[in-house]
Amino acid sequence: MPAELTSFVGRRRELTDVRRSLGGGRLLTLTGMGGVGKTRLALHAAAGLGRAFPDGVRLVELGGATPFS
Repeated sequence: MPAELTSFVGRRRELTDVRRSLGGGRLLTLTGMGGVGKTRLALHAAAGLGRAFPDGVRLVELGGATPFS
């Protein structure tokens, strides 16, 4: 996981929702318009949840992936 280089402010409700969602599963998809902070939220949540997953937490960036035909 990339290191957090800046402080994370607010988004308490969203963090709670992410933690709650991952309590019942291993995969979570965050959707929304570009620039609203989805990646930052995911990275911050993953940093705090890493200990809950003994096999680790991974970030898979799919922005450059080509769609299936």
